[in-house]
Amino acid sequence: MFQNSTVRPSLAVSFCTSMSRPDAALALAALQGFEGRRLSRAGAICVVGAGLNAAIFCDMVRRFYTVGPVPNANDVFPIGLALTTPLPPDPPMVNAAVQRRNEKGEPAYAHSINRVTDTSQAEALLRNGVTLTTDTAFVLSAPATSLARCLGLLGVRDLFQKRVKRLVLVDTGEPHQDVPALRTLIAEWPTPVFLCGKDVGDALSFPGASIGRDFAWASAHPVVDAYRAFKAMPYDAPSHDLAAVYFASQPDAEFFQLSEPGSVTVSDGGGLTFAAGGKGTIRSLRVAPAKQAQALQAFVEIASAQPVAPNRRAK
Repeated sequence: MFQNSTVRPSLAVSFCTSMSRPDAALALAALQGFEGRRLSRAGAICVVGAGLNAAIFCDMVRRFYTVGPVPNANDVFPIGLALTTPLPPDPPMVNAAVQRRNEKGEPAYAHSINRVTDTSQAEALLRNGVTLTTDTAFVLSAPATSLARCLGLLGVRDLFQKRVKRLVLVDTGEPHQDVPALRTLIAEWPTPVFLCGKDVGDALSFPGASIGRDFAWASAHPVVDAYRAFKAMPYDAPSHDLAAVYFASQPDAEFFQLSEPGSVTVSDGGGLTFAAGGKGTIRSLRVAPAKQAQALQAFVEIASAQPVAPNRRAK
């Protein structure tokens, strides 16, 4: 289904996440899968609305997929963490991987984050993720606080207008936090915006059977740990974040359809409503009914892909 490239891709997909659902962990794996196939790169990964262990988990997943020497800051961005006092609680599912130990009693997965000071400042990271890449796509599946603040930094709006290809908003049906920030972001975002609504993730539930079958190439896998810790197996997880990351990386995938341009309103309670028509420019994603099986196959294939050695010198 995928045609691998030997050329380092120009597009970097940046991901704002609370890492609170299994589809978020699968989306992290998919970012690495796309990078292994040279189809896109993992850009800035920023944790908003969660605690330190969520950032540690993101770092673990990235390190888990690293083949060979650990890359330096010129090759990958540090994990960002939006700081509040106190930090929000950690999503329970990430703790399974963070707390897992091997037979020697050591952490099962390598990571470079141990304290808050090992993470990057959220707004600066999101800006740098665009400054240091030619093309960027954003996926927002977390409170819009940090991304809205980043957009308000001096010169960032013009920078984004030149280099950001698209922003994909994830709507799971749950209330969005920081309504003012989300309203500001939607009103002021300078490039195309796409809504990945609840119906998309619900229509493309990731098969729980894949967790034991397609990830079996690793005896221990942080994404598998998170999926299993979320709730009792077996279960199929809606693919909200996974679908959004897939579209951000591969917008021409034939199983996605786009609505007519319209607008998104944010209620005082944090609910999103899309309405086609008018002067709006936002488009809503849909799943082509005849392509659901093909989409799920693609999701499983990219999320369960094994690590690939980087080709950092390819031009």
